[in-house]
Amino acid sequence: MGFIIKLLKLKITKIILSLLIITFIASFYFYKDWYIKQYHKCIGFYFVHKGDEAYKNTKYQKAVNYYKLALKHYPEHSKANCNLGNIYVSFENYYEAVNAYENALKYNPNFMVCRMDLGIILSEKMADYDKAIQEYGKVINTTPWMLINIPFLFNNKQTTHTNKGIAYYNMGLAYRGKAVYMGDNTAVSVKYLKKARDSYMNAIKYLKNDFDTYYNLALTNHLIGDYKSAGIQYCKAINIEPENFEAHYNMALLLRTVRLNEEALNEFEKAAMLIDSSLKDDKYKYIFGIMNEMKRRIINEGKFEYLSKRIDLTSLPPEEINYFHGKVILSKQKEFNKKEFFKCNYEKTLEEI
Repeated sequence: MGFIIKLLKLKITKIILSLLIITFIASFYFYKDWYIKQYHKCIGFYFVHKGDEAYKNTKYQKAVNYYKLALKHYPEHSKANCNLGNIYVSFENYYEAVNAYENALKYNPNFMVCRMDLGIILSEKMADYDKAIQEYGKVINTTPWMLINIPFLFNNKQTTHTNKGIAYYNMGLAYRGKAVYMGDNTAVSVKYLKKARDSYMNAIKYLKNDFDTYYNLALTNHLIGDYKSAGIQYCKAINIEPENFEAHYNMALLLRTVRLNEEALNEFEKAAMLIDSSLKDDKYKYIFGIMNEMKRRIINEGKFEYLSKRIDLTSLPPEEINYFHGKVILSKQKEFNKKEFFKCNYEKTLEEI
């Protein structure tokens, strides 16, 4: 009896194996293209893996070769296309980069990082502002079908939130680029500057304490001529990054324009303290020339007391001088709070202009 059962099991096993083989042969016959595609897909993934390794090790030409081999077998691999685009950007081959990014998005329209990269290259390297703005708009209007937040593991809600803010910010840059292209103070350029302003204001809703967003919003309002808003936004930018030369310098120019001469002189002095030593001598001369002009304005207004308070005629006793890290400094300089010194506190003054 046991022998018969074993024999039946063996026959059933053979029958099942035979059916599986027949099913496989039949499926291969009817779905030959699918099997061939899976074969090429496996080869493609192997070359993508090799390309990723080369990319990680900054062997870019090697990575390009592997990615091209991978895409020859499996053109739908969006990450390979996007990485290929990034490498072309590093080679300054922007047309090929755009082509690679577009191929990635062709197969994966929700690849937001790649779409953002495409927008940046279109705007900043190819001056195709309209197409860049369209790409940023797609990032803004795309939301995953489900927002998930698993602490310390996965949070596409925060990623989506940040991507929208960055897209609005880059859209602002694109609109400002269009405005510059249209010329200074034309009706069309002002129209695009206002669109840039709106984009930056939307970006702030997502990027609460981002220096670049506040700074570019201020700069745009400065160009439009809304000095009150520009000044307040420069202040916010400065208080985020107190040691930024450009923010202090532009704030000083704005204060000079609205004839807040004492405040302008103060900002020019801060800018002079922060000036990059790599800048040319004419930049130094220009800043200090403007500072002298501001002092003449203050003198013409009869505000001698303000200037006299800023002149220190006392000498430094030896106990106030110290040698620190190869430099002679004031003893109290170790306790100098740069953030407090460079911070902006003109909001109330600017509200009144």
